[in-house]
This record gives sequence, C-alpha cells and structure tokens, in this order.
Amino acid sequence: MGKVNIHQITAHINNYLSINLDSLITEPCQIFLLDVNKEIVFNCKSSLLQHDFPQINHLQKHFNTKRTYFEIQDYCVNIAYIELLPNHKFYLCLVIKQNTEQARSLLNLIVALLQESIQKIIQQNIIDKNEQFTFAIMNAVNFAVLSTNLNGDILYANNQACRQLNIRRRDLITKKISELIPNWQRITQTLSEGNEIQNEETTIDNGNETLNFNLNCSAITDIDTTKIGYVVTFRSIEKVYQLVNKYTGMQARYYFNDIIGKSKLIRQAIQYAQTISNSPSTILIEGESGTGKEVFAQSIHNASNRKHNSFVAINCAAISENLIESELFGYDDGAFTGAKKGGHPGKFELANNGTLFLDEIGDMKPNMQVKLLRAIQESSITRVGGNKVIPVDVRIIAATNKNLQEEVEKGNFRMDLFYRISVIPLHIPSLRERKGDLPALIRFFLNQKSLKLQKDIPHIGYSVLQQLLDYDWPGNVRELENYTEQLVIFNGKISLDGFHQLKNQGTNPMKDSSLLQATESTSDLTLQENEKRHITLTLKKHMGNITQVAKSLGIGRNTLYQKIKKYNISTNKE
Repeated sequence: MGKVNIHQITAHINNYLSINLDSLITEPCQIFLLDVNKEIVFNCKSSLLQHDFPQINHLQKHFNTKRTYFEIQDYCVNIAYIELLPNHKFYLCLVIKQNTEQARSLLNLIVALLQESIQKIIQQNIIDKNEQFTFAIMNAVNFAVLSTNLNGDILYANNQACRQLNIRRRDLITKKISELIPNWQRITQTLSEGNEIQNEETTIDNGNETLNFNLNCSAITDIDTTKIGYVVTFRSIEKVYQLVNKYTGMQARYYFNDIIGKSKLIRQAIQYAQTISNSPSTILIEGESGTGKEVFAQSIHNASNRKHNSFVAINCAAISENLIESELFGYDDGAFTGAKKGGHPGKFELANNGTLFLDEIGDMKPNMQVKLLRAIQESSITRVGGNKVIPVDVRIIAATNKNLQEEVEKGNFRMDLFYRISVIPLHIPSLRERKGDLPALIRFFLNQKSLKLQKDIPHIGYSVLQQLLDYDWPGNVRELENYTEQLVIFNGKISLDGFHQLKNQGTNPMKDSSLLQATESTSDLTLQENEKRHITLTLKKHMGNITQVAKSLGIGRNTLYQKIKKYNISTNKE
C-alpha cells in the first residue's frame, strides 16, 4: 500500500498557505520553508507584501538551527522546527514587521494549523488506500457484490456484478436496486424484522433479459448498530448447481482410459463412444446389468465439450412413481406437504449445460415418459407446483438392460420417446462376449481390492483361474468385481461355487469347509488332473452336450473327443 511522500506534503503546505495566509495574518509577511541544508523549498507571501523579502540571501546566511529569532534590517525572522513526516525535518521561517512576541505567536499558530492539516491528509490517504484495498478484495471474489443505502440507491458494484448483469458500472450505480430485483420490498421487510436472506433463488432483470441467481442479503450497520444500508451478494444459479454437484458426487470420474479390456468388441465400443462424445444428440446405451453402462456414460461426458459442467445421474427404477417427477423437474415452494421452503431444483436444472444420465430408463412408468418426452423436445421444464417455464441445455444419455424395442411392442414403452432417446445407440458387450479381457480384469480387481482391504493379493491356482475363464458371468463385470473382493477377503480360499452359495444362502465359508474345497483340493493336482476334472465338471454342467461343452471350453469337438478318450471320461448325461 502506498504512503504519502514528502513532495505531496510540501505541495500541500504551499497550497494551504497560498489560500489561507491572508486570513491568518493581516500584516505584510512572507513565509519560507527550508530543509536541513538551508535550501529553500518554497516561499509564500501575503498579498499585502508588495515585493519579496529583499534579503533572501541574508536569510540563508544568517539562518541557524540553534536560533529561533534574528533580525534583518526592519524585518524580524522567527524560526520554528517542524517534522512534516518521520525523519523529514524542516524549518518554517516567518518574516514580518512585528515585534518578536507577536510574530512568535503567529508562527506557532501556523505550525499548529499545518500539522493538523498534514494529519488530515495522511488520514485521508489511509482511508483512500483502505477503500482501494477493499475494492480490490471485492473484485477478487468470484461472486457479485452490490451495496445500497436505505433508499435502495446502488452505491457500489464489483466487477462480477457488472459482468454477470452485463451492465457497465457507471450505469449500474445510477439505478435503484428495485429496478433489478422485483421483490426488493419483501426482502427489505424481511431484513427489517432482523432476519437475513440466505441462498434464495431470485430473478434479476438487467433490462434486456431476466436472469436466475442465488441471492444473499444482509443489513449494514455503523459502530452504533444503526442500519445505514444493505449488501447484496449473488451467484449465477448455474454456478451454484455446479458447486452443489461437485460436493455431492455429481461429477463424472471415469474416462475411456479407465475401461479395462483389449478385446475387439470392447475396443470397438470405446472407439465408437469416443466418436459420438461431442455430439449433442441423445445416446441410448444398451447392455446387460453390470456391463459398465454408467462408466461409458461418464467417459463420454468427460470426452465431450461439456466436461467442465455437471454430470447428473438418476436411476429411474430406484425412485417411486410419485417422486420421480419432482426429482427430475424439481418443485416450487409449497408444491406439496413437506416441500422445502423456496423450492428445490430437479436433476434437469442441476445438469444444465452438462449431461443428464437416465439409468434404467426402461423401468420408467408410461405417464412419466410423456413428461420426459416433452422436456427433451422443448428443452425446458416446469417445476412441480410452479408455472414458470425454465429453459435447460442438457445432453441426455439414457441406459437400459432391457430390449426397448420389445418393450415398445408390448406397450410398456412409448415409441416416440424410444426414437427420441435412441438417436445414437451404443451397445456394451457382456463379459461372456469378451472373455479375453478376464485376466486383465481379474488382475485389476485383485490389486484394487487388496489396496482397499489392506490385504495381500491371494494366489489363484490354475484350476480356479480356468473356472473363472469358463464361467459365463451373468452379472458381468459387477459380479466379477464382487467375487474378486471375496477372494481377497478369504485369502483366495473360496471357490466359485462357494461364492454363489454365499451369495444365495449366506453360508459362512470359513465354517463350511465344502465351500473352500474346490480351491484347496485342486491346488495340488497336476495340470492333467486339473484338465480332466474341469472337462468332467463341464460335461455335467451341460448334461453331456458335446457341442455346448466344446464351445464352453473354447476347443473343437474333435479335440474334446480326444481328451475324453485320453482321460477315459464318461459322457453319460446325468
């Protein structure tokens, strides 16, 4: 912060004396300001003095800091020490035709007045600098700030206020706050009752358009607690929603690089998804439960031009029919019993300028499908209990594990909504269609779960690994993740059959040794014994169907017959 310098002070004194000298001294006189080197800084004479003091050179010659008075011809010279600023010493000389006592009194008066004037300029400079500092602080914050007097005249506006309202500062400070905020009278009434306005949604009219903001307002008081005005802060409602989404998990955290797999089918799905990421068209992701539809949805969002905005997900099957409308579209104050004061934004508003992920859309009820279709078509919503149309810019990504075309034929899903959301279809392959990715997925989940559970990675025997590769994984990646976590928990001592029994019956594998047998008994078998045992189990699973067994094992029928003969395995259907 800058300070008052000595040049400003001496200029101020010169100006002060030039204006006030005649009123202070009614006799002809002249005042000199000298520095410690006897150099004259300035001199000022009264209007009654016709000519300059004729003996300026004599003044400097006879000047002595130890003297307070001396005479030159008919003039007496009175000297006063004055420290204008710390470590800045000067001497003020009054030259006048007066007796010594009167001259000394006049000089002391002038010194006192000058020191008072200097203190005022220093204090004013501090105030100015503080105001500048305060103004700089207000301009550094990322929300809008306005201040008004009690009459509602806008006195101050920071840069964000001008920017968000799209009004120049010089125009803004000529307005009344009520011109911008229609309900200002209600706000001041609330404040007069000793309350504050906090996080209230409001509209502000800048003369060209009506904007939506989150508003806070409180009264300003002086040191005597007398109310002298109001301070208003506000943020764009979209920025508030983004902040809410950030701290409530409504952000996409997966990227295409997070998708594990190098099989042809998954690479094709990823490349296709990357291609369509920037398109504003709606996407319908189809795939079995557990295949990673939301992972793809988040990756698409993070690869799009909306990646810096919200990703909001809602499971259409998890919310009851009477709540899903308010969840999607929000509700206004008093819309129903128990509604929050001030209303509540829905997922569409929270996802504005971002992505809305509608999971399990195939389970949405028909009456809700109509309202969703209208919102997508009109790019606007109306809150429950409200009548204001709110425009929204949302990219829709829907997902389902159902065949929506069959649901349309059955009358369970609207055909017009189906065509609206399936502009860009994306199919996610099941895990059984990309078994080549199983080893990489198993390694990934083993590492992830061991870190999470703070346990060592268990050893997985060949036979167990072969079981995992041969299993169809109807629950897909989610089921594999669940089983891998149990492998880590039980130190690798739980079979796939034990996993299913634990899942279906809740049996404790540590107490039921049969659930651990498959892992423990096969770990000491030879490779041929493991292979024989695995073929036998697969034959039983498919009831002796050679074609199905060969397909499950990934070998040809002739190869399978050779191994059956080699190991003398019975092919009777049991």
